[in-house]
Amino acid sequence: MFLDRDQFKPAAEMRLSRDKSSIRVTVTDQKACELGEAVYAWITADGRPVRIGTCGSSAGKRLLSYPGYINRSLAGRSGATPKWEALKWLGLLTAHGMLTAVIHQPEPTLTAAGLIRPYLDVERQLIRQYRPLLNRSRR
Repeated sequence: MFLDRDQFKPAAEMRLSRDKSSIRVTVTDQKACELGEAVYAWITADGRPVRIGTCGSSAGKRLLSYPGYINRSLAGRSGATPKWEALKWLGLLTAHGMLTAVIHQPEPTLTAAGLIRPYLDVERQLIRQYRPLLNRSRR
């Protein structure tokens, strides 16, 4: 297990469609998906992060956006996800069967500007630490 299960809670699952040509995401914890200013990671069954990101408002909305971007690219239409990355998502799902999205909302920290949630700092630190396969930016 790479990510601390006490902090990161499972919130959604990503699987291949029945015909194995596209992906789908299913919310498994609605309450966790309502969190904002949070860090999320798509992980394999053994806890290895393959993508780490953040959401400013609804984590669920962000997680549910993945199929649209990836499937659009797989269908040959341009978009935010490059074709090579969409193919890597398919490869990971073929190899692992499922990926789980886990979410962590850091506690607010008192700064000179007031209370803030350091979710962007946590994301940056985790990307540097784990160097996930599907993070194009190495913030």
